Amino acid sequence: MNESWTNPMSRQGLRWMPLVLLAAASLVSIVDTELTGSSPRRLALTLAVAAVAAVWALVAHPYGRLRGNPIVYLSVRVVLTAILVGLNPWFGIYTWYGYIETPEFVPKRLMYPSIGAFALIAAASYIGGYPTTPVLFVVWLVLGAGGFLLVRLITVAALKASEKELERERMLEELTVANRRLEEALTENRGLQSQLIIQAREAGVLDERARLAGEIHDTLAQALTGIIRQLEAADRSGELTGGERPHVDQVAELAREGLAEARRSLGALRPGQLEGSTLPDAIADVAGRAGLPVDVDVTGAVRPLPTDHEVVLLRVVQEALTNVGKHAGASRVGVTLTYFEDAVIVDVRDDGVGFRPEVVGARTDGTGVGLEAMRDRLARVEGSLVVESAPGEGTALVATVPCPAVVAA
Repeated sequence: MNESWTNPMSRQGLRWMPLVLLAAASLVSIVDTELTGSSPRRLALTLAVAAVAAVWALVAHPYGRLRGNPIVYLSVRVVLTAILVGLNPWFGIYTWYGYIETPEFVPKRLMYPSIGAFALIAAASYIGGYPTTPVLFVVWLVLGAGGFLLVRLITVAALKASEKELERERMLEELTVANRRLEEALTENRGLQSQLIIQAREAGVLDERARLAGEIHDTLAQALTGIIRQLEAADRSGELTGGERPHVDQVAELAREGLAEARRSLGALRPGQLEGSTLPDAIADVAGRAGLPVDVDVTGAVRPLPTDHEVVLLRVVQEALTNVGKHAGASRVGVTLTYFEDAVIVDVRDDGVGFRPEVVGARTDGTGVGLEAMRDRLARVEGSLVVESAPGEGTALVATVPCPAVVAA
């Protein structure tokens, strides 16, 4: 069946209209018989055929309860209609509805033959019955051909309009789906943008704290340590002997107090995960909060590093695990922290979808910023970043920082 009638009301109309038209034609036939004095037997036969047509419409209609075969239904409908018009031309009232049923119930290859059959039956009703003379035969054919052409034009126009309506509905449905997906994407992008802003703000604060910690360690703390050592050396060498030395003792005391204050400042500037814990513990804490199954291994002799070095390595692990969670779709993630004599290496590996590292920097969708941020952080402490990945082969990220001797303060 075609899709020209799709709503339930239209289908109900197709189902019950033939019965209404049969009833109307039968009533007119009864009145015509009374007025013209036609044969009662002919009327009885006509009403009997009309009853058969009504039963057929109830039993075999494609939209009825039994869901009859459309082609079979319409074929019998044509035969019964032709008999009814032959018995009484007033059943042309019932004929015209075949033009509406035909496009609905038959495939296109049978549509025009069916319309032609109904057109000839309708033409017979126009001339009072099937032709009995050559002149009437010609008139019948002309009327049938004219009716066929007219109905064909109307049917083609109706089918095109129906196809356009269906196409319009499909386009509206696709547009609705696209709008819904766009709205979901915009909502997700707003959430990601807010998250990126928060992360960028936090990263900026942490980087500034790390920079200040490094400057305090490299300048003030080192200077105070040097003063204390010089005073101790002078005392051991006897340069400060010779009686009272309150000023020298006061200088030493002030230097020790200043050094203690510098240490407290350094501790306050360390990231929350590093406060009161080692770098391996801080990395384990970050891995535990990543929302992924992460295995953390530590090799080599664990020792303290300069604050800025530890901050950089911790942030690299955080950013790497964030990227894995967002993009990799990995089932296994491993983080290895290795201490060598001259360097410390963090290795983050996953079995995710992978990517092409050489094109990350060329992206215009905003991705790839995390890797650049890692490289920038590592560059501040003379470190390096190596990324090994390929589509479908997971990713390995290796961050290396030099390991200078930590001056005891």
